Amino acid sequence: MSKRLALLLAVACVAVSFSACTKVGLQTGQATSSTIPGTLRYADISDPNSMNPLLRLEAVSTDLDMLIYGFFFNLDDKMQYIPELALEVPSYQNGGISRDGLTLTYHLRHGVKWHDGYPFTAHDVVFTTNAILNPANNLQARSGWDQIARVEAPDDYTVRFHLKKVYGAAISTYFAEGGLYPVLPAHLLEKYHDINHVAFNTNPIGTGPFKFVKWVRGDHIELVANPKYWRGPPKLQHIIYKIIPKDTTILVQLQTHEIDAWFRAPSNLYTQFQKLQGYKVELTPSLVYSHMDLNMKNPLFSDVRVRQAINYAIDKQRIVQDVSHSVNQLGYSVESPLSWAYNPNVRHYDYDPAKARQLLAQAGWQAGPDGVLVKNGQRLAFNMSAVAGGSTGEATESLVQQNLRNVGIETKVKNYPADLFFAGIQQGGILQAGKYDMAFFAWVAGSDPSGEDSIYSCDWIPPAGQNNLYWCDQTLTRAEKNALATYDETQRKRWYWVAQSEIAEQSPTIIMYFQRQIFITANNFHGFRPAPATSSNWNSWEWSMQ
Repeated sequence: MSKRLALLLAVACVAVSFSACTKVGLQTGQATSSTIPGTLRYADISDPNSMNPLLRLEAVSTDLDMLIYGFFFNLDDKMQYIPELALEVPSYQNGGISRDGLTLTYHLRHGVKWHDGYPFTAHDVVFTTNAILNPANNLQARSGWDQIARVEAPDDYTVRFHLKKVYGAAISTYFAEGGLYPVLPAHLLEKYHDINHVAFNTNPIGTGPFKFVKWVRGDHIELVANPKYWRGPPKLQHIIYKIIPKDTTILVQLQTHEIDAWFRAPSNLYTQFQKLQGYKVELTPSLVYSHMDLNMKNPLFSDVRVRQAINYAIDKQRIVQDVSHSVNQLGYSVESPLSWAYNPNVRHYDYDPAKARQLLAQAGWQAGPDGVLVKNGQRLAFNMSAVAGGSTGEATESLVQQNLRNVGIETKVKNYPADLFFAGIQQGGILQAGKYDMAFFAWVAGSDPSGEDSIYSCDWIPPAGQNNLYWCDQTLTRAEKNALATYDETQRKRWYWVAQSEIAEQSPTIIMYFQRQIFITANNFHGFRPAPATSSNWNSWEWSMQ
């Protein structure tokens, strides 16, 4: 799973109600004595590329950021802002947004300290902003941040962002949970020309509820409670994140009670999760959508009829039923029905292999001797990639491979370890460097649709940003720019509807489904409240293990 993270803002009340009424919980037996009071052990298949939030993009890394670092705000389980390092959300009403919309003022929390005891101030915010904008730093995305003309700190607990022009997603981007980056310590990092290879990247210091202890690459990361956290010491004393490269191995460790939790567990193992003893299994609607990206650098995908044919050829309903055991929900737009910007009227691509064959024939593709389509001597054949060891991805690839072969398209599976699949372009990351043909993964979104811009606009093709499709569509890009030129949600929604329609019509990405995320937690793990956007680690100081 990757992280999109260019997100946020308040969601409509109807969406919040939908989230609340569709959550499903399942108790699976009694707590066992193998748990360790005060210690949470959770697992996933991803090993971070770095402990520096500016230098990587994985969702699992954002989860760690929520434990170690501080943002201006967190998003709670109702998709509402919870103040963290900032005291309130800027608005026209409280004076935090100037009348012309070009200045944002944040008032910061007093008494916050970095894990090494150094005081947190507005100077840290100014430094981190400039580090994000520093072209010498190997960031993968600066969307939205590039609209900052300058940042200033009139005093130790006030910071002002002066914008080049109105940026509608500013509140949801600048040090908000969904905006990619938390605040970093100036006193440790401002002496460097760049932060690409500094000791901090493997030994981080934050302001969050937990302090970093150790990172054994490919094995585990240890955290300990921060006794000087501004809310008070967390209820947990230790957190151990175990890096286990295969989903099935994580399942075994749940069965043997060697771990206490698995956040965002894969849906294809859902029936096995229901048999676990001593755990609670929760299904929660989310803004996470799984999709197949088509690398538009590949000339095979240059004809929209080929892209649409691939979309029609994939039996998404069967994938939802057979792979996810009906956990996930079919989707057609890049925005979730939970979002205030959701467009329900985009083009649908329900399973229709006859339509797929018709479009391919119109595009000039004819069956070769072995049944694979050929045009001008070239076979319609390409690779399909996902994270190695991810059982949901591998099962999905198998069905998609069958579906495409049924309409004359040949695919070969070529998967990669998570740290390489999601690595930055400077590290040769498969997605960011465009070293794939068709890739299956998920975007982890927040409640603001501005992420559409950061991953689909012409302006953000790598190395500038996260448009790893290498797709440039002027209709989409114009709609995104117009949506970001105002803070008015009604106007923004109108332009996001245009953007969603264009993405669906052009099919550079194939929306498979929106996830109902699966959270597996030990029965004696308390205080965990899953959230639909970005990360569920928003209230980790309240977690306890008894």
